[in-house]
Amino acid sequence: MNNWKKLYLLFLHHLKARDRTFIVSTIVCTLIAASCLSTAPFMLGRLTDSLLKADTSSAQQIIITALFYLLLIAIPKLINSVIMYLQSLLRLSANQTLLASYFNYLCVQSESFFSQKNPGELSQEVNQASNDLFSIVRNLSFSIVSPIVQIGIAVIVLILSKNTFVAMAMAVYVILFLINNIYYARRLTALKMAYMTAGRNTYATLTDSISNINVARQYNAYDFLLGRYNKALKEDRQAQSHYWTTMVRMQMINALLFVGLFGVSFMLALYDVVYNGRSVGNFVLIGAYTLTLLSPIESLGNMFTEINQALRTFAIFIDKIATQSERRGLTSKCTPPHRWAVAFDRVTLTYPGKEHAALNDVSFSIKPGECVVITGPSGAGKSTIAKILMKQYVHEAGSVCVFDDKLAEIDLHAASEKIGFVSQEVFAFKDTLRFNLLVAHPSASDHELLLALDKAELRDYLAGLPQGLDTVLGDRGVTLSGGQRQRLALARLFLRQPDIILLDEATSSLDVVTEKRILQNIVDAFQHKTILIITHRATALPMADRVMVVSGGQIEGFEGLQRLKTHNAFINHVLDADAKGLEV
Repeated sequence: MNNWKKLYLLFLHHLKARDRTFIVSTIVCTLIAASCLSTAPFMLGRLTDSLLKADTSSAQQIIITALFYLLLIAIPKLINSVIMYLQSLLRLSANQTLLASYFNYLCVQSESFFSQKNPGELSQEVNQASNDLFSIVRNLSFSIVSPIVQIGIAVIVLILSKNTFVAMAMAVYVILFLINNIYYARRLTALKMAYMTAGRNTYATLTDSISNINVARQYNAYDFLLGRYNKALKEDRQAQSHYWTTMVRMQMINALLFVGLFGVSFMLALYDVVYNGRSVGNFVLIGAYTLTLLSPIESLGNMFTEINQALRTFAIFIDKIATQSERRGLTSKCTPPHRWAVAFDRVTLTYPGKEHAALNDVSFSIKPGECVVITGPSGAGKSTIAKILMKQYVHEAGSVCVFDDKLAEIDLHAASEKIGFVSQEVFAFKDTLRFNLLVAHPSASDHELLLALDKAELRDYLAGLPQGLDTVLGDRGVTLSGGQRQRLALARLFLRQPDIILLDEATSSLDVVTEKRILQNIVDAFQHKTILIITHRATALPMADRVMVVSGGQIEGFEGLQRLKTHNAFINHVLDADAKGLEV
């Protein structure tokens, strides 16, 4: 789709009504300011002629002309302050709209997406999009409107004042100026995209280095870490150097064109005064117009380059966040009872870059309300089942159904709403404990928060906090122990009412006694819900209706615990290790 058409659709569908109001108001203010600036040189010429012919009878007229000239100069100054205010409001509002769309875009991405990008790179991406949008709006509302109005009025005034040759020279200058800028625009756009990519990579490397600075401390690898960052910085510097070298070359040609215009206009006006008897006011008028129009003409050329660059990169960003699949929810609460809550039919999944499948031709079915423990040795494929259910990875063969709906056709938002997922990897915000709980249920009362903490065995931890629920946790939850972070995630689970509970080693950092109490709390709190517990420990085995043993990416057994004990070596190994108090 043409970039200008995308921009038009953006203003129709993405920006709010108040944003469009800000833009229209900015354009109106710009028109008024440009008209005043364009008329000011004409009034200055009139004032000069009046002063040269001054006598007592014309004093009042001179004063009025001078005041009018001052007014024409003052109005744009005042209006420009209003324009800056409107543009700042527009930027804030547009950023809010962009960020909301970008959040939605990130929320539907798979695990593989986030394995390729870090938070620094992603935050830079939306920052650049924000800058691009502001550049487009600023140029369309100010850098186009103002120069066109000023140049148009200047040419008309020069022609009416019988300075046709100067008006033609100015028109030729504008044409040559635009040709030069158009010629360089495509090259500059490609170079700008290259240096923006390099800038994102540099910021991503810096963010990654800061996040993992403890590794450098542990292995005394500061120089090694700094070397990686310096390499990214060097590539960034080279990309920017290519861009700015080309930009300076274009600006030099523009400057030479202006010197030519100014020289021709200046000498011609001077010649008319000396040899043709033209007024000094006309000389002042031409000189004032030549200097006054320097800025708007440059703005017009720079605008073309900037808006072409911004449109191209912003169009890519809009294409990206606009690619949203049609939402389709689960039907578990809208139809009669289902036969299966979860059903895998000959599912195969191979992780990118791996030769062997993590799951190979796996089939199993779990009834609604059933509690199933999924166990097996490390690397057997247990967590892969969870990642498929949470749509973090897409299987390449077979089919997966959740409450009789094909998982591939279910929107990620709906899947997350219906499946309560807790893994051993817990994310915590650098915010209050209250905020970290409300993420799961924003309208929960303090009573509900405290009850969830009770069920997650975190009430004692809360009692030791200086500000209770309003205590700020450290960045990424570093002030919490591994067990406390897991219990925080489980407390979030107790604040929700999903139809499927999916625990992937969610209690691996807990002692056996605490783990048993919390698992029992989960079974009690989510009666009649489907519960899947992925674990390599024996604590949950007695609570299960059935136990599924995964080994080598395949199902080795899927029966009740008593039957599995008679013929499954891994189950007996787990139970034996548990009896001896050992970890499997």
